[in-house]
This record gives sequence, structure tokens and C-alpha cells, in this order.
Amino acid sequence: MLDDPAALHVPMRHNGSIVFIIAAATVCAFATAPLHAQKSGMAVGVQTAPAHNVYTPPPSPYPYVVPALPVDDRTPRQRCWDDEAARIGGTLSDLDRRTIDLKCSQR
Repeated sequence: MLDDPAALHVPMRHNGSIVFIIAAATVCAFATAPLHAQKSGMAVGVQTAPAHNVYTPPPSPYPYVVPALPVDDRTPRQRCWDDEAARIGGTLSDLDRRTIDLKCSQR
């Protein structure tokens, strides 16, 4: 019986199946890590540092008030008169005043 090589043959396990089992266990461990972190209260996928291009103003005890732009409360006729007088410049003659009045009367 010892002379028969078939009697001494011990079946070997395939190395491929062992590698597959180790790979499957590793994938399962990494796949369940976020679930375990959520159960334990750990933050998952949260960045703690702000982005570099975001401006965060310092805290202020008073709210910031945007200054209001000056309001031009002149009528359109007054604005036209002032624009024409500035365009002519200097002291206005009687003819200049009547021309401006005629031009700005339709506004």
C-alpha cells in the first residue's frame, strides 16, 4: 500500500477559494463601517474644516446695516432743467431759460 502513489495522495484545497473568502470578508467589513459609525454616533462623511474659498465673517454684537443710497426727490422736469443748465454752463441768458423751459416742459 505504501508503494501505491494514489494511496498517498491527499486532496489539496484550492488557494483561490481561500483568497475569495478573505476578499469577501474584507469587503463586508468596509461596507458595514459607515453603518457602525452611524449607530455609535460618529459623523460619517462630514468635513470638519470649511472650504478655503468661503468667507466667514467674525461674530458681531450688532447687525450690519447697509447704508441707504441717497434718493433723488426732484421731479423729472427739475432734473431736466438742472441737466440742461449744467450742459450750457455759466450764467443763463433769457433765451437759454426759455429754451430750457420749452425743452423740459414735456417731462
